[in-house]
Amino acid sequence: MQKLSIKHRTVVTLFEIDGLSHEEIAEVMECSVGTVRSRLHYAKQLLQSELQVYVRT
Repeated sequence: MQKLSIKHRTVVTLFEIDGLSHEEIAEVMECSVGTVRSRLHYAKQLLQSELQVYVRT
């Protein structure tokens, strides 16, 4: 999570841990729902890439 920017980390935390909807996150972060979705998508891609080394295939 430390590799993510603060905005991306915040979106992931609010969505995955706090359970907020995209709309609620947009309101809290004062941005559009599209921006929330974009940040969440990018953050998940980065996390998946970083954690891939720990997954056995």
